[in-house]
Amino acid sequence: MNPGNWGCSRNRFRIKRMLMKPIKHLGHRLLFVLLTSTVLVFFSEKVFWYIQGYSIVELILFYAVPASVCLWVINTFQVQRLSSLVLVGGLFGFLVEGILTPVLYEGGLLDPVMPAYFISWHGTLSLVLGWYFIRLCLVEGHWKRTLLASMAIGLFWGAWSLVYRLPESIKEFQGLTEAGESFLPGAWPVSDFALYTLIFTGMLAAAHWLLGKGIWQRAFPLKKWEIILLGGILILLYLAQVFPVVPLGFLKLTCGVILVLIPMRMVQIRTEKTSILKLLDSHFQAIQLAPLLTLPLFASLVYLLADIFPPSEELLRGAYIGTYTLQSFFGGGIFIWAWADSIKIWRGKTRV
Repeated sequence: MNPGNWGCSRNRFRIKRMLMKPIKHLGHRLLFVLLTSTVLVFFSEKVFWYIQGYSIVELILFYAVPASVCLWVINTFQVQRLSSLVLVGGLFGFLVEGILTPVLYEGGLLDPVMPAYFISWHGTLSLVLGWYFIRLCLVEGHWKRTLLASMAIGLFWGAWSLVYRLPESIKEFQGLTEAGESFLPGAWPVSDFALYTLIFTGMLAAAHWLLGKGIWQRAFPLKKWEIILLGGILILLYLAQVFPVVPLGFLKLTCGVILVLIPMRMVQIRTEKTSILKLLDSHFQAIQLAPLLTLPLFASLVYLLADIFPPSEELLRGAYIGTYTLQSFFGGGIFIWAWADSIKIWRGKTRV
């Protein structure tokens, strides 16, 4: 072989490696976002309403936008305390229900109930419990905690699913189905509901497992072009989903974002430069996912018992109102606690 040709081949190989490295890195980051989005979709959507059926791909893609923002915020503010993560959860809830949908503004621009409710649901249940706590238990090998969390979520999942048997719920979603939406309202056969819970729990377990297979990111900074792209997507989504319905909704959304970022900044200037992304960067054995199987088991058990002993409409209606009210109070309370904890750290009254 001509030595000159050999040199050219080596140069082409080096160039190819140089080009492939950033592409591979970008691919890993994209998978990290999509798998994180998958976990969040499970808790925010699939646990929320089974009548949504098996639609999943579009939900993961939509949720990837607020998920990316929250991962960037965790990295930027070096989030390492539970109180700061609660605030990030609030941001996640505001973005999901204030940009992907206009639900955040249903009570009016000054209403605090809807933001508090979504701090509880999207923030605490999805981000703090589903994404952070369960993964922490998995990487640290706390199978008993994983088991207890799965049992509790399963019971809640099954109980919450019963509210969709109410006549007003069936009528509402039948109307949406006739309008072209893909809902399956009303009570399902127990076997169908059990299969549904098992399939999506499998999806949750697979997402957590894959994140530990070289996909997890210890840091999630964004380059300028990525920030511009993400910001542009957020604006387009807002203009398409919210602006036609609530033109001034951005005022409430902006206030919510500010209320999240101020205490996070207080904590950031008093803490070491690290984040939970580094803490959660670990793999684990597939067998450690076994406790998650109690999640569909308990959800299906509740659904089966309700099929054998049907609860009254009054009981279901009361449970719905009670759960909604408790979640709103919990969301507001935990957000206030996160603010108080951040102020203590900022004033130097709490050890970091």
